[in-house]
Amino acid sequence: MERFTSIASHDLQEPMRTIGNMVHLIGKKYSENFDDQGKKMLDYVSTATKRMNILIKGLLDFSRIGNKRVIQKVDCNELVETIVLDFEAALKASNGKVKIDNLPVVEGNPVELRMLFQNLISNGLKFRKSDSSPVLEVLAIESETHVEFCVKDNGIGIDSKDYEKIFYIFQRLHHTEQYEGTGLGLAYCRKIVELHGGKIWIDSINGVGSSFYFTLSKSKRS
Repeated sequence: MERFTSIASHDLQEPMRTIGNMVHLIGKKYSENFDDQGKKMLDYVSTATKRMNILIKGLLDFSRIGNKRVIQKVDCNELVETIVLDFEAALKASNGKVKIDNLPVVEGNPVELRMLFQNLISNGLKFRKSDSSPVLEVLAIESETHVEFCVKDNGIGIDSKDYEKIFYIFQRLHHTEQYEGTGLGLAYCRKIVELHGGKIWIDSINGVGSSFYFTLSKSKRS
């Protein structure tokens, strides 16, 4: 299925690129001959083409997760601190905060784990309440062989009936006019966690916030 996804999404890129180029040329050469309705229709096609390109790229990226994997020790504290630095502008703009627990070292793929934490933190900042600043916490509880992580936010929350739905590709709970995105972020997270032999789940209250939990294997002591 992943091979099919990769081939399909890769082969779709060229015709979509052609459509995008043609729409651009039509707009550049003939738009002054269009009435307002014609210009609006052309704009709709252009917007839909750009969105389709983003979705195809997202699907291709999803199919590539797990390829050419290198497993090594990953310092999650260092990893999350670096991600938070990348979100510095977004945090300042929203007056947000990310509190980081003393996170352990785990066995995993550093690129995939970065994508995992980055998506969860990004969601916490994106799906915030309009009347309050986002506050996120990244916590960890260690057992003998595994670490249970939690990325907690004080955002808009998710209804319990959507707990499973959100981890599948292209499953969006909100219109793109409200919140940007492809509906792939949490599908990425689920695939990455499962590739690491763990599981991911959510506990949430509408209007209060969400807590995303996942497990990863601990780093073996040398």
